[in-house]
Amino acid sequence: MLLTCPKCAATYDVPDNAIGPNGRKIRCRACETSWQEPPRSAVTPPPPLQPPPTIPEPIKAERVPEDDVPAHRRRRGPWLLLALVVLAVALGVAAAVLAFGSQQVASRLGLAGNRVPLGIAITRQPDWRQIGGGGQLFAVSGRIWNPTGQEQVVPDIRAELKDRQGHSLYSWTITRPVPRLAPGQSALFDGAAVDVPPASANISVSFAGTDGN
Repeated sequence: MLLTCPKCAATYDVPDNAIGPNGRKIRCRACETSWQEPPRSAVTPPPPLQPPPTIPEPIKAERVPEDDVPAHRRRRGPWLLLALVVLAVALGVAAAVLAFGSQQVASRLGLAGNRVPLGIAITRQPDWRQIGGGGQLFAVSGRIWNPTGQEQVVPDIRAELKDRQGHSLYSWTITRPVPRLAPGQSALFDGAAVDVPPASANISVSFAGTDGN
């Protein structure tokens, strides 16, 4: 049998008759802790194994004549068919989104809103430039591209300056570099503003006229 020290958890393998009917005082060799080991008769025996539950025989359903079926149960047929049709439409929409992209599917369904399916990013660190009269010019440069498989109209670009807390301080519109972009085509843009707030810490660019702008 195995004995375990209650303090350091050291274990000792001793013969089953080493404890005796009256118990025995044990001392751990690792940490010198002493404890009283109860007699073997005081150890609770494990519970007897329970027999496995009996699985009842399956109940065979009997066919009920339609005249005996309640009317509210017979009315479930049309609703079940409608649920199957809705499920098939949902699966079709999901397959279309995977095949063509959510933006194109939403556009065909008239749900696209004003979102422009073009990419836009700042490609060079914005900088301050001195101009005549002691003023300063804030310049930003970037790139737009068409990741779709169709020609897209390019709107004007909106640049926005924010402080370190994310509050909008100043914004202006940059004229679009090209009117349209073919699939996979890109174009560079440049924009500048004067007399912008000195507390400006961050700049973002987006397409003018889109949702949220």
